[in-house]
Amino acid sequence: MRSVPRIQLPKRLANRLALVSTLQLLLVTGGFSLLSYSLGRRSGLELSEVYRQNASVVDLSIRLSKKLSYPIWINNLNLNWLRSDPRRERDVSAISERFWHQMQVFPVDYINIGNADGAFVGMERTAEGELLLNEDTPRSGRGSMAIYAMTTTGQRGPLLERIPGMTASHEEAWYADTVKAGKASWSSIYAWEDQPEVFSISYNAPLYAANRSLQGVVGVDMVLSNMSTWLKGVWKQRQGLAVIVEPNGDLVASSRPELTLTRRNDSVQRSNLQTLSNPLTQALQRSFFSRSAKGALQLQTSNLRGRARPVRLNVEGQTYTLQASPWGEEEGLNWILLTALAADPSNTAAERSSQLALIAAALALAGSVVLISRQIRGLLDPLGQLETASRQLGAALAGPDGNASGDLLFNSGLSHNAGEELMALDGAITELVERYNALTRNLREAQERERFRNAQTLALLKDKLRSSLQAAAVAHEINQPLSVLLLNSQLLLERSRKANAPELPSTWQQQLQSIRQEADRVVLTIEKMRALLRNVQTEHQRLDLREVAQSALLYARSGGPLTRLEVDSTELERNPTPAWIEGDPVQIQIAIVNLLRNAAEALAESNVNDPWIAISLASSDEQWCLAVADNGPGLPPQALDDTPLQTTKATGSGLGLFVVRTTMENHHGRFECGVSERGGALLQLWFQALPTTGD
Repeated sequence: MRSVPRIQLPKRLANRLALVSTLQLLLVTGGFSLLSYSLGRRSGLELSEVYRQNASVVDLSIRLSKKLSYPIWINNLNLNWLRSDPRRERDVSAISERFWHQMQVFPVDYINIGNADGAFVGMERTAEGELLLNEDTPRSGRGSMAIYAMTTTGQRGPLLERIPGMTASHEEAWYADTVKAGKASWSSIYAWEDQPEVFSISYNAPLYAANRSLQGVVGVDMVLSNMSTWLKGVWKQRQGLAVIVEPNGDLVASSRPELTLTRRNDSVQRSNLQTLSNPLTQALQRSFFSRSAKGALQLQTSNLRGRARPVRLNVEGQTYTLQASPWGEEEGLNWILLTALAADPSNTAAERSSQLALIAAALALAGSVVLISRQIRGLLDPLGQLETASRQLGAALAGPDGNASGDLLFNSGLSHNAGEELMALDGAITELVERYNALTRNLREAQERERFRNAQTLALLKDKLRSSLQAAAVAHEINQPLSVLLLNSQLLLERSRKANAPELPSTWQQQLQSIRQEADRVVLTIEKMRALLRNVQTEHQRLDLREVAQSALLYARSGGPLTRLEVDSTELERNPTPAWIEGDPVQIQIAIVNLLRNAAEALAESNVNDPWIAISLASSDEQWCLAVADNGPGLPPQALDDTPLQTTKATGSGLGLFVVRTTMENHHGRFECGVSERGGALLQLWFQALPTTGD
């Protein structure tokens, strides 16, 4: 009789299943933990880059508003000057001298006036910074543009050049657009008639006589190449590209000035996004523009509604955050700020590690699937063995002698209590499935909560951006009439002090001086508002708080009420050890200066016999405490709460302490008020200390 092979007994089933099930649980929970961690970290990194991009856009928008406010101020000044005495319209010497003085003060490129009869006077700033007088008047000879040098006192100098063939009537956009509009407005961008390679935009206003007849147009130009140089300076601390474009893709300015203008067919023309080969301009074009049926670029307005979330792209191996923001609607300009900001290196490295965590999570989950498959096959193998042994048994029983063998034909590998083990296995698998489902639900809920928090944070960022832009617009609107008030009062005071000038009555001089002082107060308030805007744009870095405090003290001593008082800085200067913290040095300096000036003003108002102010810096429980103390009247209880714009001074605005509180909130620190050792106010700024290793 032939022998039937025996099957080797496997290891104990319970031990195998327990080991494999434990390994599966570790892989599943570890994989999902890594997945949840990497997704949450990636979301936080994206949020950080969005905030950094928004801060850059706000900063650029505020600075651009300030730069383009100068032409408006100058035009208002010149209109008022001409309207106050109509005879000045023909006084070429007075006009050219006035324009020369204004070019000394304001960073503009051209100031001009064109009369309805074709007479023209303009003051030009060359690329080298030289001021030239462009004149087409009866004094210089009509029919050509005479170019004169200017003396150091603002008088017309020698003739340098005469450009013939100029049009008798003004056909350039600065004049034609203004006459057509009938009001003060920005012109379209145009090339100068006498210098076709120069492109500029100008703010102009029509000048009407009492009978509403047009007398001429006054204007101020901003040259595009100079605007690009300015934008390069604004963007120099950031890696990437910033461009200002019109909706058809034509460039107004670029942080890389060489991109703004292009030479084609021996002529200089404005560049368009679709004609530039720069990788970043191409990425901006693809992200925010589309092509019309005729092949021209057109802005995708859907990208601008509600300030859509920035686009993240990889350009030539570097990650950039791209954003398009409309600008200039209130000024009558339809411009778009396009920015491509390189991702922070630390964020890029963190994102790379997050991607590795995602890959590890995927491998862990894949490993758990493989283990489950092997476990299932391990459970089904004994059944396959049973089927094979059964076929062998049937063949043996049908042998030639008809007798069954006494040998063991099949061993399933299961012990006598295998039934109980299989039932326990079924329960363990059921529990594993239930725990897996519960883990999935918890992870899904956690992701939903994280997504909700991210949405809330983005909404808060949008509100801050909107508020900062609105505050910038308010400051811009205040500055326009304020500049007219300041400059006119200053001109009147200076003119009254000149030799051979009629002397103003003393009461008039006092009133003019009062106007200047009150205007200076408004300027101070606006500067504090701008400080609040800077608090929206926090850029933290490792810095020495002691050095920042010393710099703030030096600045505070340079002007204001603190120049008349001594500040005890012994505690600050005695210890040279650096006080390392993470923060924005500009914001912290503004906060310290506010505290010092508030203390000096409080002492001045209370007429303390022996005024005392002290500034100190001390370490406590891994924190740095910067304190400003005085022996003044102290702070009343209502000034110690968090209510914004609270003040104890008769002429105060309450912005000072509000700036300090906002600064400490942005630095995750504390601002505490108390009583000093001499009975006055004690104001403390608490910052989290950084380790000193590595310095």
